[in-house]
Amino acid sequence: MLVGAAVAAWLVAGVRLAVTDLQTGLLPTRVIWPTAAVVWVLYTAASLVEAEPAGLVGAAVGGAACGALLAAIHIVHPPSMGFGDVRLSALNGLLCGWWGWQTALLGLTAGFVLALPEALIVLARHGRSAVRPLGPYLLAGAAIAAGWAATTQGLVPAR
Repeated sequence: MLVGAAVAAWLVAGVRLAVTDLQTGLLPTRVIWPTAAVVWVLYTAASLVEAEPAGLVGAAVGGAACGALLAAIHIVHPPSMGFGDVRLSALNGLLCGWWGWQTALLGLTAGFVLALPEALIVLARHGRSAVRPLGPYLLAGAAIAAGWAATTQGLVPAR
């Protein structure tokens, strides 16, 4: 029940973030970090109730790994990756990491794979200076990975 509530909180915030990113090109910190806090608190409670710390460890590792990967891209070439995408990837990694760090990386990879067709079309039409929001794709990738993991492993996977 607690994991379901965490996923629901992420989903509500994710819809708002996707719409905001499409409209403005921004992913507001004031939505991302409070959502991450809610997900973390609910995962902590679920971990205590289920006496299963592995999910919480996975969530922490997933959030850190996904955030670090996109932060590295941002640091190397800031115009190619906004910091809102970095924060969002940490939130998505936290969400998906409950099912293991592999699921977090799968969600991140899925987001980039989903973005690729549009990115190639925009690149061909407008050149390298064109900018498109990545947030909706990152959210969709995380949703796919979390949905797949919850379906195949359950909301509280046995470790």
